[in-house]
Parts: sequence; structure tokens; C-alpha cells
Amino acid sequence: MTVYSPREDSYLLKSYIEEKDLEGKKLLDMGTGSGIQAVTAAEKGADVSAVDINPEAVETVRRKASEQDLDIEVRESDLFENVDKKFDIIVFNPPYLPGKEGIGDEEIWRGGNTGLGVTEKFLEKVDQYLEQKGEAVFILSSETDWSYLKQDYGLEIIESRKLWFETVYLAVKR
Repeated sequence: MTVYSPREDSYLLKSYIEEKDLEGKKLLDMGTGSGIQAVTAAEKGADVSAVDINPEAVETVRRKASEQDLDIEVRESDLFENVDKKFDIIVFNPPYLPGKEGIGDEEIWRGGNTGLGVTEKFLEKVDQYLEQKGEAVFILSSETDWSYLKQDYGLEIIESRKLWFETVYLAVKR
């Protein structure tokens, strides 16, 4: 498996983390990939956990945390499968593009045929892992029809960024 390299969507999510007061907050970086969100949050004083289904990503983040002397709990997990506590903030840059299997590296970008399969699974369980006033912040794309998610889950779009072939949105669920 390939580890997702930070791109514009990652930096949009990172800018949100950089603006938050995270001192003493519990943050989960779901689908940590390169660890960009976990490292940023740990540098800001958050109590960080990071999970990814990809063992390569888990090792990448463990190595980065060790090299930078950051205390980040990292484990392999398919979404919330190996998560056992609640968080103030959960951040997630899911595989969110629609596409067919067999194209290559689709595990890091393909969210199923509609692009929303992984996001839907995440939203179905996220409330169980949020503290009472917690929030989940994640990426959506104009390449998918996510309007029903906004209604069904009470999402708020707090920022967007136009890219060359799509617009990415920063969504929050409180």
C-alpha cells in the first residue's frame, strides 16, 4: 500500500488544526496517512492518537513521532475498529473520490463507487467517539453528491478551496 502524500486537501485540514487551541485536548487523526495532522496537533499540545488501515502509514507516523520527540499513540485500525476512547476533535481526510477498482493506489483516494462509502461509515459511528462538545472535521469533494450527508448528519461547511479539477470542502459535525 502507498502512503498518501499531503496535498491541497491535507493542507486545508492542517490550516484548521493550526488555528485551534489544542492544549490538553484529545485529538484523533483518523486515516493518518503521512501523519501531517497528528504531528501538527501534537506540536500544538494536543493528546494525539492516530490510526490508519495501512501498516506502512502506521510505521511512517511512529517514525516521525520518534524523530520529532512527539508523544503520538499510533495504531492500525479500520476506521474505529481499534479505537477505545472519546475525543474532543476527530480529523479525517478520507478517500473521497468516486472511481473503479483496479486503477492503482485506489485505497488512498477511492471512497467507493460514489466516493462517499468511507465517509458514510465514518459518520455512522463518529458520535460514539466524540466527547459531549466534541467535533469531527473532515474533507468532502465537489466530485461527489454529499448534499444528503449535510442534511442527514447536520454538517456545516466551514471552508472550501477550489483546485484544478474539484473544490474541496472542510466539513464539521458537532
